[in-house]
Amino acid sequence: MKLTFNEIYYHLKKLFSIRRISCNPKKILVEKPLYYREGENLSGHIVLVENEKFEKIALKSPALKDCVFICFGEVDTIFCRTDRDLIILDKEVEREEVFNRLQEIFFYFEKFEKSVIDVFMENLDFTHLMSCCEKIFETPVALTDEKFVYVAAVDRDGYFVPFKNSQNALDLKFVSEFICDFSYENTIKLKGVYSYSLEQGTYLCKNIFFEGAYVGKLTALSSSSPLQNDYHKDLLELLADYVEKMYARYGSFNQSDVSMDELHRVMKQCLDGKSCPEKKWDVAFENVGWKKGEHFCLIELRSKCRRDRELFERYLCPEMERRWKDTCCVIADRGLYVLLNTSRSPMVDFQSDLAYFLRENLLTAASSREFTKTERFMSAVRQTEIGFELGMKRNPEQWNYRFDEYALMYLMMHGAEEFLSEEVDSLALQKLMEHDRQMGTQYYKTLECYVKCRYNAAHTAKELFIHRSTFLNRLERIKELTKLDLDDFASRLYVELSIYRREEKKYLDH
Repeated sequence: MKLTFNEIYYHLKKLFSIRRISCNPKKILVEKPLYYREGENLSGHIVLVENEKFEKIALKSPALKDCVFICFGEVDTIFCRTDRDLIILDKEVEREEVFNRLQEIFFYFEKFEKSVIDVFMENLDFTHLMSCCEKIFETPVALTDEKFVYVAAVDRDGYFVPFKNSQNALDLKFVSEFICDFSYENTIKLKGVYSYSLEQGTYLCKNIFFEGAYVGKLTALSSSSPLQNDYHKDLLELLADYVEKMYARYGSFNQSDVSMDELHRVMKQCLDGKSCPEKKWDVAFENVGWKKGEHFCLIELRSKCRRDRELFERYLCPEMERRWKDTCCVIADRGLYVLLNTSRSPMVDFQSDLAYFLRENLLTAASSREFTKTERFMSAVRQTEIGFELGMKRNPEQWNYRFDEYALMYLMMHGAEEFLSEEVDSLALQKLMEHDRQMGTQYYKTLECYVKCRYNAAHTAKELFIHRSTFLNRLERIKELTKLDLDDFASRLYVELSIYRREEKKYLDH
């Protein structure tokens, strides 16, 4: 990460007795420190140099362009009038100590930069972005939108608490003060960092713009120290750049509202029985940072008591999306539907949180089988309905019904004409077929033959023209891949029915 002169000087002055001579007419960013060596290209770095050598080097050289010099020992005043940033330390100061402290300053900011990158990579919100700034800001900082609503803050010692109302917005008396100030309208057009004074204090402000329009403001409490203010001004410029990039990504300070809008619309359209083109799903997924081909599970929630539908919409939908960032929730006639991205939040991790949420809100749930293709969405809806239909008859005391637990029962009762094979057949067979496809094995054929040979190992080996020990090795590998227990009656029956159904389907397709 490259740093400004002020960012370096502020932290370095805490450690050493130094004098600042900053004559550069433009703000530059520099990389980690280097020792001066004649003839080397040091452009864009902090350069540590002895005063004797500094007075002899050609500062106009391209190899020394955009450098910050740290000089050990006083220099003639004529060299202080160059267009370079210059810091002077006592001649006796240990060079290695200064070099190491500079490295630590850069590492300090690199940790901040990494945390910000993580926020962008994980599609987190402005609260997470601002929390990263606790590492570098030494004054309270707030981000507000154009309607004076607080988006997020680094609120040291609760400084901003008295300025907020119950809706997390600036209190009306402060808003009135801004509105009545004729200069305020002019300040929101300013591009750089500026100072703004109120009765409560003086603040450093940086406006946030999107497509040329003012959308919000970063506000930091000003200090009586000019050095600290210069430092925080540079930090506000840096932070504003990140804020504007994030705003451009989401189109709002509340990205969940905007990014989820299209996915909400697509799900509702499908639940209303209307067809939805795949392109719309692709756009909706892109908005929330999901990718085509990821795994999903649909969960339907129903209330155990009579409840106002509005409560679902006002509380439960946003509450679930807030708790679990890899979900999208919508309301339909029967209840609330939650689309969970299990590629990012595996179902096994989600189940324990869901169980608590169900009991806390007096809800029951039914979950579909995982799917990857969005065209399977309505099949997933049907699976949740079957989960409720059969689960509440078979296990009315339960809170959560998984379709996979009732798929075999449904097969026995209704057949599976409305589902594709991968939506209802045994998962063990699907795993074997996928493994065969990827690895060129014949595990599905082996298991199929074993079933048809009535689980007789010797007969199966003969049919497959392989040695009995080879067959037994394959069978062990099949059990390892699928966790299939052929001693369990229901598991065995499910496999047999699925194999039979696949054969019948092939016959009917021809």
